[in-house]
Amino acid sequence: MDKADHGKRLKAAMASHGVSNEALADAIDVGKKTVYNWRAGHTMPSESDRAKLRDLLGAYDYAGDPVEAAVYRSELSEDRQHVVVGFYLRQLREQRAEEAS
Repeated sequence: MDKADHGKRLKAAMASHGVSNEALADAIDVGKKTVYNWRAGHTMPSESDRAKLRDLLGAYDYAGDPVEAAVYRSELSEDRQHVVVGFYLRQLREQRAEEAS
């Protein structure tokens, strides 16, 4: 994932969780300017900062299917997220098989 794509995903996750630049910066112990640069796509967080971001925002940087990404960003518990994604993927495979036949 490039810096611009990461910035878009981070911005969307922050909006969906109602988290401001200041609150995020305080939560993971970085400067507000750092968060601004991440959101703007100027810089990328380190892997350790991305892990902190995932703890706060869920799998905001998940690069897979957009539906899966939305489920992983949701408020569902981790176990329920996996169940929903499993059901979704099963339905998607069945649909593709029907379309192919």
